Amino acid sequence: MLKTRVAHGYCSRHLAGEACPYANICETCDNFVPAAEFVPVIEDQLADVRALRDDAAGRGWESEVARHGRVIDSLEGHLGRLKKEGGDPAAAG
Repeated sequence: MLKTRVAHGYCSRHLAGEACPYANICETCDNFVPAAEFVPVIEDQLADVRALRDDAAGRGWESEVARHGRVIDSLEGHLGRLKKEGGDPAAAG
């Protein structure tokens, strides 16, 4: 079973021959608007996806490396916008 962090929990999809076509679909959607209170969750998810990308690279799974790279770009963009807008809860403390 795979355990992948998603916006409000985890996906517990069982192992299959191919990548899930819905993996991280919200995070890469133009209509996804994360709220400031989820900055820590997005940061955790970003760390997870980076680890998955690095693992895929080590296994030579280039399509997975590219897919994780797109998610990383999206998550970094969301975090950048939230922090620019003053939505970083850690900065408010």
